Formats: sequence, C-alpha cells, structure tokens
Amino acid sequence: MNRQSDKYVPNIHLYAEHLQNIRTLSIQASLSTVSNQATKATLSADGHYLTVEHEGEKVAIRLPVSLGSHGDATLTIPAAPTKDLTFRLNVGQKPETHDALSNSVHKPENIIPWMAGELTPETAVSCATCHAEIVRSGQIRQWKDLPSEGWAEMMDFWHCHKPDEPHDHAHEAENVSRGFAANSRLTVRPGMGLVGPMDFLFAAEDCSELEVRPCDSRKVSPICSPFSSRNAGSKEPAFPGREVTITKAIGVLDPSTEGFKLRKPCLSIAVSQKTSSRGYSHEKWLSSALLTAAESQGVMRLALHASDWSSGHPISMMHTWLFAPDLVISSSAADTKAAIRVVKVLYREGVSADIETLGKMGSAEGELEFSKEEWCEMRSLLDRSAELLPGKARRFQQWNVGLLRRFVEDDVSDMP
Repeated sequence: MNRQSDKYVPNIHLYAEHLQNIRTLSIQASLSTVSNQATKATLSADGHYLTVEHEGEKVAIRLPVSLGSHGDATLTIPAAPTKDLTFRLNVGQKPETHDALSNSVHKPENIIPWMAGELTPETAVSCATCHAEIVRSGQIRQWKDLPSEGWAEMMDFWHCHKPDEPHDHAHEAENVSRGFAANSRLTVRPGMGLVGPMDFLFAAEDCSELEVRPCDSRKVSPICSPFSSRNAGSKEPAFPGREVTITKAIGVLDPSTEGFKLRKPCLSIAVSQKTSSRGYSHEKWLSSALLTAAESQGVMRLALHASDWSSGHPISMMHTWLFAPDLVISSSAADTKAAIRVVKVLYREGVSADIETLGKMGSAEGELEFSKEEWCEMRSLLDRSAELLPGKARRFQQWNVGLLRRFVEDDVSDMP
C-alpha cells in the first residue's frame, strides 16, 4: 500500500463503465506496480462483481451491469508486465441491470425535479441552508412551466394572424393581453409560481425572509435574511482571488418582471403537507443545467462563463464537451459500492474573452452562464471527480476528464 499525506491509497484502482449503445462493459484496472504471474482478475459466478488480486492485495467492485450467471470466470492478464489492465466484455441484449443499479433501468432523458406538474398549492419553498420558509404552503395557488430557453427569439417567426384568416390588426390589443403579440412580455402575478429547469420566478410579495442587496452596479440579489443575520461579518472564498461576506444570495431580482428568480440548487421543497422538505446536491443540479443547455441549443460542447456584471465581460471561462451524457459507472474509489449514473465531461479552462467572441469559437459550441460561485463549484467538482478514474483515464488529448452525477428516477420517485 502507498500513503500520500497520511491518506491510504490502495495498490489497485478498479473502474468500470457500461457503454449502453454498444452493449459493452469497459473495465480498467490500475496497479501501483507491474503485473506478474500471480496477478488475477476474476468475475463472480453471478456476474455482479469483478475482483483483482495483485501482490497480496485484493479489491472488488460491483459492476454497473450484471453479465448474467455463469461459473467463476478468470480474465486473461497480458503476458507483458503492465500497470494498466483493460478489459472489454460484451453485455447481453437484456442485462440484469436492476440488480447492479436499482434505478439503472431509466428513461434516457434528463430528469429535472420540481417542474410545475409535480407541485401543488400546498407546496412550500425553503432555504436549503438555514431552512427558513421563503414561500409558505398555500401561497402559490398555480404553478406554470416557463417557456423553453430561447422562446423570445422565436417571437420573430410568429404570425400576427392565422394564415387562413383575414389580416386584421383590430385584435392586436386583445393578443397583447393574452400574451400572443410580438411585443408582449412575461409577467409574474401574486399567487402564481413560474418554473424553469434551474429557477423559480415568484412575485416579490409571495416571498418572505428575503431582502434585496446590491451585489454590483448592475445586479441585485435576494438574500436569505435569517442566514445572513446569523453569519454577518464572516468571510469565505467565493471566487479565486476574492472574498465576500457570507450573505447567501439565492437568486436575482429579475429586471423584466421585478420578481424574484430563485435558484433551485439553493432551495428545499415540501411538495405537499404530507411530505418533508428536501433538496438535492448541487452536483446533480449542475449536471442537469449542462444537459438542459446542450439539448436546447443542439450542441454537445458548451462554453461556460462567469461574468463580471459591472463590465458585462466574462472573467473566467471553461470549455466543456459532454462526451458521454448518460453513463453508468463503478469505481473502487467511490464513496458507494452502488453503480453511479454520471455525465462524462471533457473540460479545459479558456482565456477570458468578450461575450461576442464566444459565438465565433465554432458553430458547434453553445454558451452557458453561471454565477461565480456555481462556476467555481463546477470546476471543483470536475477536478475532484478525477479521483474516481484511473490515472491514465484522467486526460484525453488536451482535455481533462471529469464525471458529474446525474439525477436518477429514485430521486423523484416520492413525488406525487
């Protein structure tokens, strides 16, 4: 065994991923020393586990997909000594995935919790950090999903009247009131909650325990008052090279509607009075944001940037490539023995650039903006996730390789 900074490091690192499209299980084993005649790799009789033995140490992982029942099978170790072992095994037409990952028989689309159809008039919204109730149960009588990203641009293509009706502008005022006209704008009314993939939009009067503070010359943020008052004066790093007072900004004051746009990762929800309030990990929300942006923009590469709102320029940017949007993996370095549903992300940090130049970096690259804190969290999560991968799998050409956990159906199975 090795010890680095007093942390135990096994001599064997096992990693497996289920390549669903080609029904293949890819397995990598990284050894601290080269293999020898005593090195063994064995599949269990039920096809659930892989065990590797090397120099007196034995490590096993539960595979992300079962290979079916058979006798114990010993995999062939290369004759030439090597520190890196690779195996590719075929998976049958109907793998027994439910045994390896209870939620691995899943719908392939991006799962997004807390959309309008899942919420009720009893739904209450709280701060995920201090649990202060922001929107009380019964406050929102109606929930509506916001239009998909880019809906405003589609206004240019709308007809001002039906093609088979006379061209009459007499009803333009009526169209404006109903939200059909090209110059109509989104409004938020008390008692109505508007829902997007990553945000809620509420009328200010529907929200309690929030105060608005300027965070720079162009932007104000809703602050969770109880959290802010308890942590007044304390500081923590929020972006490389900067410090800010802890004030739990959980969204922005939307200038077009004058409503509060609150970020879902900062919230917890009690869907009804019969359910307890719960939130989800930021990691799953961030991966969902990547998947949503990729789907809406029709790209697999995204330029992520955190902006300096006082200048309107991005101050840091990262290029990402959603190399495998839906992957089920197992790793001996994970904090769980269960298989994990992830997005495999290739990423590299880019140079600062004007927002206008982002679109010139290739027609196949989209854009996605995060707050400074979310951008830093994304980068930190990707960097730390490299520990799940064997050393040689952490780089692909000029890209770093990271993994982000995805939402699975078990996450939303208790919703009504």
